Amino acid sequence: MAREKILQGHGDRVMVAFEHNGCIISGGSANILVHSTKTGREENRVNDAHPENVRDIKQIPGSGFVSCSTGSIDNLKVWNPSLELVQTLEGHNGTIWCVTVSPSGSHIASGGDDKKVMIWSEPGEGGEWARVQVLEDHTDWIYAVCFSRDGKQLATGSWDKSINIYSFNEGNAILAHTLEGHTYFVVSLSFSPDCKLLCSGSWDESIKFWNPADGSLVKSIDQAHTSYVRSVSYSPNGRILVSAGNDKTMKIWDAETFELKHTFEQEYDTSQLTITADSNYIVSANWDKTVRITSCREFTFVPSCLTPILNLILHIVYKRDFVSFPKHSRRTPTHAHTIRLLGECVHDGGYNVTTEIISFLSPDQLPITPTRWKRDAESLILFMRSRYERLQEEKLAEKEAAIITIKTVKDRQREEIEELRQRIAELEPDEDY
Repeated sequence: MAREKILQGHGDRVMVAFEHNGCIISGGSANILVHSTKTGREENRVNDAHPENVRDIKQIPGSGFVSCSTGSIDNLKVWNPSLELVQTLEGHNGTIWCVTVSPSGSHIASGGDDKKVMIWSEPGEGGEWARVQVLEDHTDWIYAVCFSRDGKQLATGSWDKSINIYSFNEGNAILAHTLEGHTYFVVSLSFSPDCKLLCSGSWDESIKFWNPADGSLVKSIDQAHTSYVRSVSYSPNGRILVSAGNDKTMKIWDAETFELKHTFEQEYDTSQLTITADSNYIVSANWDKTVRITSCREFTFVPSCLTPILNLILHIVYKRDFVSFPKHSRRTPTHAHTIRLLGECVHDGGYNVTTEIISFLSPDQLPITPTRWKRDAESLILFMRSRYERLQEEKLAEKEAAIITIKTVKDRQREEIEELRQRIAELEPDEDY
């Protein structure tokens, strides 16, 4: 179904891979590799980046990267953008399974089999990262750590089957909620781009969605896979969620309806999934020693029929110009024609109608990605009915005006004919001559 690019070079299972600035950064065995997304060629390599297996790598905005590994020494390292070692962070006792970076790049959080989450602060005057907090609220290995996109929340997942959500401010994490519901290890976490949902993947084969604001369970997809769930990840545009299981499948889910959109059947297991910044491709780290780039754009693209509305929003927010609306034909889908009518309403009615249009869009998506419709069918129907009734009234008025015009013309023609007859009668000679 989807075109796929395969990147090679690792000598063992690949545990982590993600896209950054036109490159794919990946870690497998003790090595870190960099491939070009355009050519697929290897551009950089750090052999023996760690004494043992690389488990996770994250990009530090504007600074470089941080990686962690199994083993008890040299297992948490900071690198510059060229993958030259900057600093080794010491503090954990044993394997470090996961690491994450705050969106601002000011803090790192790491979790390991010492049951601790450690918070590290960006370099100060001494030029080195420093540990500023240790969280000890789990009773087993920490296997997943994740910051929300706004940097205000930190989530941790553990082999104790629980998830902790912390409020995060200036490097200070305060426990807000403990989420319980999984029946096996929690191994992957991902916040939705709007920070309103937290997705968790577990070895109990389920994927769960939580409200981080109050810690409530929103949705549970039981048996999302037929074996362990290894990885979950939201797309940057928030339209889909992808998951990988120990059942040799990779799945795409609708992030709003939680419905399964597609299943990729594979001959290998996948360790981790991420999605590129444009939300068009899945980057997978796989047990067959490869990194694969798989298209998912057919599940995340914005249909061309939405062009009028998107341009409307761009015009309102960014003062950009409209483009022409697509013309309706017999082959035009019904929803495309509906969008065109809405667009025409905006074009004809101006900003009063614009307000009505915007009411159907999720305000959380404005002004960044104004593409998601609310499920407000009744309002949409009323609005379109009003539009239809107005068009019918206009057509009726035009018809009545045309009838009046035709009647007026006919009356005038009758008058002219009668006048002409009278003149002809006046010009006829008298019989007496």
